[in-house]
Amino acid sequence: MTEKIKCCIIFIIALLLSLVTACAEQAEQGVEKIQHLVQMTQGDEREGMSLEDMTEAFSENAMSQYADSASGFRMQYPSVFLFDEEAEGNRAVTEDGKASLEIINHEGVLPEDALVESIRLLIPDAKPEKNEQNGCLQVDTTEDEGKMCRTDLYFLTQKSFHHIIIKYPAGEKEIYSSYIEYMINTMETNDTDLG
Repeated sequence: MTEKIKCCIIFIIALLLSLVTACAEQAEQGVEKIQHLVQMTQGDEREGMSLEDMTEAFSENAMSQYADSASGFRMQYPSVFLFDEEAEGNRAVTEDGKASLEIINHEGVLPEDALVESIRLLIPDAKPEKNEQNGCLQVDTTEDEGKMCRTDLYFLTQKSFHHIIIKYPAGEKEIYSSYIEYMINTMETNDTDLG
């Protein structure tokens, strides 16, 4: 791999970090967390590509765009999840069927304190974490005697709320943690005021 390609890859990682992390102190950790996403673009095809082409190839290969036209909610999600066009609801699975992604969109207002209280009633030891950038709440739990991890994301707005459920093997927690962080940081809505 030439030095020029290596420099381009480093620049792309830095560019992605500016989207994923809100502060410079987290940039170093972020490089490791999203490095595997950059590797999803095929190495041989990077030779001779411009920076713009490499960035586009990363976006096309690693992430896909989800949009709910009714609420205006949008986010990027890992392309490893494949939605079944014929199935009801917004549920996707990985090709091997070991991980799943479900997106549930609701109209109406849900106060954050009511949501947190509901989470604590269902999962007494739950510790919802709030993303400082967009207010998304994250709850991590385990299932199937610790073999599976589950992450629930709650994105509240003035007009709607969105529940994203990601289930994945416990042995792949590091990989999915990176995906989840990226997903959270790409969540947005047409609503101007977030909850």
